[in-house]
Amino acid sequence: MSLPRANLAAYDSGRKDAPSSCLEGTRVSILAEIMSWSESTESGTCPLYWLLGLAGIGKSTIVKTVAERADKNRMLGGSFFFSRSDALLCDPNLVFPTLAFQLAQSDNDFKPIIGEAIQQDMMVGHKELSAQFEGLILKPLGKLDSTRRTTLIVLDALDECEEQGAVTILQLLLSHASRLPFLRILITSRPEPHISSVFTEARNLAKRVLHHIEASVIEGDLRLYIRSELRTILKKLELSSVPGWTEGEIDSLVEKSGKLFIYAATSIRFIGDARVRDPRRHLRLILDTQLSKESEATPYSQLDSLYVGVLRNLLSDSNRNAIVKRFQMVVGSIVLLRQPLPLGSLAQFVQCTLDDVDTALRHLRSVIIPPSTLDEAPHIHHPSFRDFITNPSRCSIPEFVIVAGPDQEPRHALRCFQLMETSLRQDIAGISDVSLLNSEVEGLEAKVSDALSVELQYACRFWASHLSHTELREKRIMEALEGFSMRFILMWFEAMSLIGSLSSAVTSMEEAHQWAMNSQCEATVITMLADARQFILAHGELIQGSALQVYHSALAFTPYDTALYKTYSKDVKSCIRVLQGVEAQWPQNFSTLIGHSDRVSSVAFSPDGLWLASGSYDCTLCLWDAMSGAHVTTLQGHSHGITSIAFSPDSFRLASGSYDCTLRLWDLISGACIATLQGHSRWVTLVAFSPDGLHLASGSDDCTLCLWDAMSGAHIATLQGHSHWVTSVVFSPDGLRLASGSYDSTVCLWDAISGACIATLQGHSHGVIMVAFSPDGLWLTSASHGGSLHLWDAMSGMHIASLQAHSAQIQAVTFSSDGSTLFSQSHTETLAWDLTSQPPQLVSTSISEAFLPAISLRSLVEATVGGWIQALDSHGNHVARICYIPLHYSLSTTIQGSGLPHQFRLAVGCWDGHIVIVDPQDHPFVHRLKDVLLVTGSVAAT
Repeated sequence: MSLPRANLAAYDSGRKDAPSSCLEGTRVSILAEIMSWSESTESGTCPLYWLLGLAGIGKSTIVKTVAERADKNRMLGGSFFFSRSDALLCDPNLVFPTLAFQLAQSDNDFKPIIGEAIQQDMMVGHKELSAQFEGLILKPLGKLDSTRRTTLIVLDALDECEEQGAVTILQLLLSHASRLPFLRILITSRPEPHISSVFTEARNLAKRVLHHIEASVIEGDLRLYIRSELRTILKKLELSSVPGWTEGEIDSLVEKSGKLFIYAATSIRFIGDARVRDPRRHLRLILDTQLSKESEATPYSQLDSLYVGVLRNLLSDSNRNAIVKRFQMVVGSIVLLRQPLPLGSLAQFVQCTLDDVDTALRHLRSVIIPPSTLDEAPHIHHPSFRDFITNPSRCSIPEFVIVAGPDQEPRHALRCFQLMETSLRQDIAGISDVSLLNSEVEGLEAKVSDALSVELQYACRFWASHLSHTELREKRIMEALEGFSMRFILMWFEAMSLIGSLSSAVTSMEEAHQWAMNSQCEATVITMLADARQFILAHGELIQGSALQVYHSALAFTPYDTALYKTYSKDVKSCIRVLQGVEAQWPQNFSTLIGHSDRVSSVAFSPDGLWLASGSYDCTLCLWDAMSGAHVTTLQGHSHGITSIAFSPDSFRLASGSYDCTLRLWDLISGACIATLQGHSRWVTLVAFSPDGLHLASGSDDCTLCLWDAMSGAHIATLQGHSHWVTSVVFSPDGLRLASGSYDSTVCLWDAISGACIATLQGHSHGVIMVAFSPDGLWLTSASHGGSLHLWDAMSGMHIASLQAHSAQIQAVTFSSDGSTLFSQSHTETLAWDLTSQPPQLVSTSISEAFLPAISLRSLVEATVGGWIQALDSHGNHVARICYIPLHYSLSTTIQGSGLPHQFRLAVGCWDGHIVIVDPQDHPFVHRLKDVLLVTGSVAAT
């Protein structure tokens, strides 16, 4: 069984910053409540239990104790204790693989079915979250007897997980946990908004707010804990001559702790510091600390005062400046580095001695766990200290505030560049044989470990992240980035392949390219970074499999007129020489997205520009990252091909129509199907969201439209009035009206709230294929199969004008943003109509070539054959030839952008099941558009 996983996630993993267990006799009531819930087999028992509370109140200690007891009773299936201090322990993509591995180890019933699931899909552990959950948890465990004894899964500190991933995990569990009635899922978190908002919608949930438990109960538990620990301190330090602790001192410490166990635990560590061996002085420092008036009302005021006391104790030494400098250098790195570094590597990264690190941490043992060996990393005891030390309003000693700003991030970025510049080299691991795959190199792991130090691996992984958080136009950083771009990019790709992180290289290049452009770096640097992104998109799979091929096959097949090839081919001796067939520049399609097995019928960019969705005749929808082209998820549920897709205005939901006569609503955060909408008797032709996203309209081959509640999927009304299939549906800008076109040659105007027909608009002699509202919602236009164009009063339905000029079927119509011009397009011509004159006057721009229509930023339109994509400028007198698509017949296209040609990208769905993403800025124009915005239909001027 091979799954990527976080080995230190389990409650008993032995990691340094793991929570302790509850002291015997404390937390009795809440422990009994959770154990009773977890063991209950009664029908109606909530599958999820949410234990929430403020930072430091003891959530992790409680659930660790629960996990121990469940494990002892052989009912623990798995546990994942999140922590931001380790990149693996806050990575949502490792949660389900880690839990699946633990489940297989915990129960003989689980092992074979999970093993079988992995054998059927060896890549399931590397897929997006919904596919992981379904393939590793839901489907395998769904095969078991639902009446079996309960199995507990523990997820601690979910707020420490990456935010979007945490939301997705919650939604998946809440949506599907009831399908596994024997599963009990215990989740702890702070009351963070993104988590609370998901739980607010949950119905079948047990919940306990830990900071709402009676003060007397918590006070009693704290007193028991503090008395026991103080007694232990004197024994541990062998201070027999020191008098015992008075009840008054214990009472005072209990009072200062409030409800926060982390206050008590931090105090105990501070008092019992073995290096100081002066427990009474440290106790007095804590008890004498007074709150400022400003902080008295905050939930963490006592905890903040304790942390301030710990820091102030550092300043008791003489050299204040040296202490602060060491603190910022060492502790600042521990807090801000993206991943913990072992002690030796940390010293190398921050460029100080081990003595400096030891001195910086010596008096911080109450808040930072010191490593016992050079190969271990120091860890922060509790996330509340990180929150405190990075918040200037909470940390009242300015010198100790750690800010990820003008000092820390540039220093870390520069250090990353320095490490790569001094250490990276060609064939760094000494593989030599370029014919070998990485997997075929004997002892590769040891070779990589010897050649790439831990701090160098960190630099390779995270330099771009630090760069992106650095202030723009930082001269030292600009120079370092230029040096890296011109000398080390290929070596960096090799290193990323060897350490198994090449998949993040595209994101790194995008972050670096964006920073370089915003900082107005030299054009050569910007071009090189853009080339590097194209390079890894084109050759990433090859390089991931064989690191040394970056210098051979990958470089040899790189376009010869690019900056990257010209710069690096001079110094690299490739074993491959390509005689002919290599392009001069990168091909127009900067990435081809492969994920469908049949023709692609629909593509659409999300309104926020983050996602690209595609629908196919293979019955699936695919969701893609619009920036990198990475496949995010495949949505399955339809039984026949997809006909139409549409994003909600907030980009959180996707609607799909199908030949199976249904619509489906999809949650794009979890990938789950929210609802299946049934109401049509024949295939769904198209779907459209209302501008506010609350309603959904669909047209069908059954001659009807349906109105739906876009949140729940509930059917609102069936709109009847057409006698042939519905070809077009569009909401008015205010969302109050709905217009539909049909092959019965009519247009219907509907009340979008009640579903009542306002008017039936007659005038076409052929089937209506498209309708569109003007931006102000006052006019409506309709186009027909026969080439006629009509203009209507959108309020009354009164006919205004008949525009007869096209000799062929109209493909697209759209208004200018001010509503003064109407554009229409057929296979042979693009026409502009001046609507300010009475009657409307025609401005003609003929086009002789066959071409794809320039199409929508927000929607999609049927395309014809491969060819030139062209657009009209706002004056109607220039045609811009944007780019050429030499593909098989294309089915649908969509454009993403913000108005100018160099700011949009084009997605083309193809007959062969591929999606091609085109970046017009990389290709020459016959005429560069100055103020054209491509909107619904052919062209639209801003």
